[in-house]
Amino acid sequence: MTPAPGPASASFPGWDEGFALALTRLRFALRQPAAGRWAGPDRSRQKGRGLEFLDHRPYAPGDDPRLVDWRAYARHRRLLTRQFAEDREQAVVLILDRSGSMDLGEGPGHKGRWSLAVAAALAQIGVLQHQATAVVVLLEPGGPRLLPPAAGREGLGALFARLGAVPPPAGEVRLGEALARLRGLPLPSGPAVLLSDLLTPDWPQAVAALGALGARGFDPAVIQPLAPEEWEPPLAGELELEDAETGLCREAVWSPRGLEAYRERLAAFLEAVRGECHRRGVRHVALSTGVPVPGAVLRDLPRAGLLTVHG
Repeated sequence: MTPAPGPASASFPGWDEGFALALTRLRFALRQPAAGRWAGPDRSRQKGRGLEFLDHRPYAPGDDPRLVDWRAYARHRRLLTRQFAEDREQAVVLILDRSGSMDLGEGPGHKGRWSLAVAAALAQIGVLQHQATAVVVLLEPGGPRLLPPAAGREGLGALFARLGAVPPPAGEVRLGEALARLRGLPLPSGPAVLLSDLLTPDWPQAVAALGALGARGFDPAVIQPLAPEEWEPPLAGELELEDAETGLCREAVWSPRGLEAYRERLAAFLEAVRGECHRRGVRHVALSTGVPVPGAVLRDLPRAGLLTVHG
């Protein structure tokens, strides 16, 4: 298949008003508290000067006298400092697989285009929730490419333009190796979402690399887009299959029995991916790119626990 061109940045992502409004009511569903440096909208693991009381600790020289619990002192004659939960800023990291296997599908259901549009929606959710948003593009040659992050509404348009200019899917990406190299990028902690079909022999290494990000304060997840024809091949008879990444071709014969065997292999593959993601602490959802982006973002991702509705 000839690589599909990326969307024109001038019109990308081209939301209608209803979808844009619906995005303002979504936020990332966090499994662990924020560990950012600055105050923000997300619950933190830090203790400090927030509004929600957590605990007491013994008074130490230098503590703010306004935090001393004088009622406790009157009762117990002990100086105790009150501790509160602080809200801390988190960032969002979106990771785009641009390997050749993502070059499949037609129109808005093209896996590469669909993934870019979903990434744009997730970026908008993050920015509108005052979360700095970074995008990492996985492509060859050159390895992972970190796009300049967006912070604030004024940076969202520039991020959309950069997403719209991302090269189309092409070539072979060693996904596990590329994700392992993310450790060398200056990425802030927070939700880290990979958009990849995982159609690569090293997908277990890729999931393991995502899981390793969890130990660094990230909240890893993978959205696995598959084209409608991958869920249910509309094929019959003899055909030649070409690997989109390596260019290798194989002869195949699709019969009713062959189609059933394909469905069984696909189900086994997805079950293996789900199991490995669960073992590594990575949230996972497999979606059809035949589902329009608004339906995937507003319905399927909240249902999968990656997003939550508020307000």
